[in-house]
Amino acid sequence: MAELIYDEMTLFGICMLLGAMLAFGYDLIRCFRIFVPHPDVLVDIEDLSFWMFTAWMVFRTLVIYNRGALRAYAFIGMFLGVILYSLTLSRLLLFIVHKMIPYWRRFFKLLAKPFAFVGRFVRKTLKNIMAQVKIAVKGR
Repeated sequence: MAELIYDEMTLFGICMLLGAMLAFGYDLIRCFRIFVPHPDVLVDIEDLSFWMFTAWMVFRTLVIYNRGALRAYAFIGMFLGVILYSLTLSRLLLFIVHKMIPYWRRFFKLLAKPFAFVGRFVRKTLKNIMAQVKIAVKGR
């Protein structure tokens, strides 16, 4: 009997950890969205992918640790893991990410300068070539 309770407590702890890890994964997606804004269609695709991954992980965890049986305490454990993570580490992570945004943008502007220089050079060269081609075509 004690072994059965031990197994149930282990499943509860694993489900809490799974809930926290899935919430952390979604926070990583949120951070990516903050740093790299993109259209709503891509956001929908990201969300769909995340929820499919979440369903797969929950199914896999229940099959491995509970032989596929659905138990309320397993879902309560996942829910508590998400809640505890959201109230503690999630807030800290998002606070740090919001503080990093100006530095991140400055870094990418600095990183983009050489590419902008090359782009202007190529554009100017192509414009000059096109002007010479137009003069040559008109001269014939």
